[in-house]
Amino acid sequence: MARISSQSPHPLNVYQAALTAIRAGISFIPITADGTKSPAVRWKEYQKVVPTPEQARQWFYGQNRGIAFITGQVSGGLEMLDFDDQHIYERFVERMHREGLAWLLKRIELGYKERSPKGIHLYYRYPDLSEGSKKVAQRPLKEPPYVLSLIETRGEGGYSIGAPSSGAVHPSGQPYQVLSGNVTTIQTIQSDDRALLLSVARTLDEMPSREKTTTHRGAPKKFRQRYAGRQPGTIFNELASWPEILEPHGWTWVRRIGGEDFWRRPGKQHGISATTNYEGGDYLYVFSTSTIFASHVGISKFAAYTFLEHAGNFSEATRALAAQGYAEDDEYKM
Repeated sequence: MARISSQSPHPLNVYQAALTAIRAGISFIPITADGTKSPAVRWKEYQKVVPTPEQARQWFYGQNRGIAFITGQVSGGLEMLDFDDQHIYERFVERMHREGLAWLLKRIELGYKERSPKGIHLYYRYPDLSEGSKKVAQRPLKEPPYVLSLIETRGEGGYSIGAPSSGAVHPSGQPYQVLSGNVTTIQTIQSDDRALLLSVARTLDEMPSREKTTTHRGAPKKFRQRYAGRQPGTIFNELASWPEILEPHGWTWVRRIGGEDFWRRPGKQHGISATTNYEGGDYLYVFSTSTIFASHVGISKFAAYTFLEHAGNFSEATRALAAQGYAEDDEYKM
C-alpha cells in the first residue's frame, strides 16, 4: 500500500480540476489510488472525446482518485514535457537561459507547470501535434533496465497523471502539485518555438552517439528500389554540406543548438522555418508550409538538392551529380 503524504489534496479538489479541464477543452481519465498509476476506466475512447460533467462527477465526486490529462489533438494539441528529477530540470533551465530562450521557458512555465513526485511537468499546446510520446534525453545504466529516461514527451494518444492527484496514486506516496498557472492558462506555441524547446532538451541526452547512416529519404519509393549501394545520391549525402545546398536558394542560417542548425526560409524576415541534423539525423526538417518541401518530414541532402535544382526529377539529379564527379560505378559515368 502506498504511503499517503500529509500534503495530499482533498478528493473534492480533483473533481474540481476535472470540471476545469472540461472548460479548457482537455480530456482526462480517473486514476486508481493504489500506487499503480493505473487508469480506473477503459480510457481509449477519451483519446477522441472530452468527458462530460456527468462522467466527471461519477468518476471523482466522493472518490479517492487521481486525474490524468489526455495529450494530443483531443485536448487541443496538448503536449507535456516530463523531467525525471529536479536536477535535470535545473540543467534544462540553465541551458534555456544560455541559449537566450528564457522568455520562452517563462511563458510556458507561467502557463502551467507542476511538480510530479519525481520531477517537473511542463504543459503547452502545439496545434499541429501528431507525434506520439518520445524519449528526448536518456542516460545509459550498467544494470537493468540499462537506460534511464531523463526527459520525455507525452504526445498524441498518451496521458499524464497530474495535479492535484494525491500521494496514494504514486508508488512514492507523494502528490502532484501545481507550481504555476493552471489548465486554463496553458500556452499555445508554434513549430519554431517547439523545435527550439526540444532541441535544448536533446542537448542533455547522455547516450553514446550512434553512427549516422545516409539514405535517399524523401525520394520516391520506386527510385529507392531501383538503385542500391553507393549511387551518386549516396555519395552526395556523405560529402555535401547543408549551407552549400540551401544558401544559394535564399535560405538563411539562424543559429545552432547542440548539433542542430536552424534555418529561415527565403522571403521570411524573422523566426525559423527548418532545422538540419534534427534529432541527430543528417536531414532537413521543415516546419513551414510555405516552401517547396513537405513539412514535418525528414529530407536527405540528395532529395533537397533534387527539389531545389531539378524540380523533383531524381533521375535527372542523379545524372547531374554523376557529371559533377559524385560517382563510382561505371553505369553513372558519362
